[in-house]
Amino acid sequence: MGKYPSWNCRQLERRLREIGCELLRTAGSHRHYSNPFRPDRLITFAWHPGDVPRGIIADIVEDLGVSRDEFYFKKF
Repeated sequence: MGKYPSWNCRQLERRLREIGCELLRTAGSHRHYSNPFRPDRLITFAWHPGDVPRGIIADIVEDLGVSRDEFYFKKF
């Protein structure tokens, strides 16, 4: 296992809520969350079984405007 763990949708949602994101709406299988650091950007990902692809998590980290270490390990 690498430095950054892989997460399923439930774990990702829990982390987003810890950071301060709030669920705004659901459209089909996609969930849209508010972004506490950049209000002009939404956090969106598809709710499917299995792990969330690391590229999607990388996009979420970029949209939040935090480093990967902060996203995975920092207490907010």
